[in-house]
Amino acid sequence: MGFTTWAELRWAARAEAVVHLDDLLPRRVRLGLTMPHGGMDYLEHIHDTVVSELGWDEICWSKEVTEYSRLWKQYYSFPGQRD
Repeated sequence: MGFTTWAELRWAARAEAVVHLDDLLPRRVRLGLTMPHGGMDYLEHIHDTVVSELGWDEICWSKEVTEYSRLWKQYYSFPGQRD
């Protein structure tokens, strides 16, 4: 992913009243729809980019990742990829 993607991700987290990770990744910046596995392979870098912008602590981040993963698998993945 390029610099523009990370800048867009930070801007969306800062300026678009994001409340949940499942709002940010598939709806605001479309990474959840365009990246393999909904962008979950990039969660460490996404964390570093957005956590401070969103004011989340590690407990909140962990809960958001768990819920995003569940929702992405249930609604956005191919049936063969679902657990």
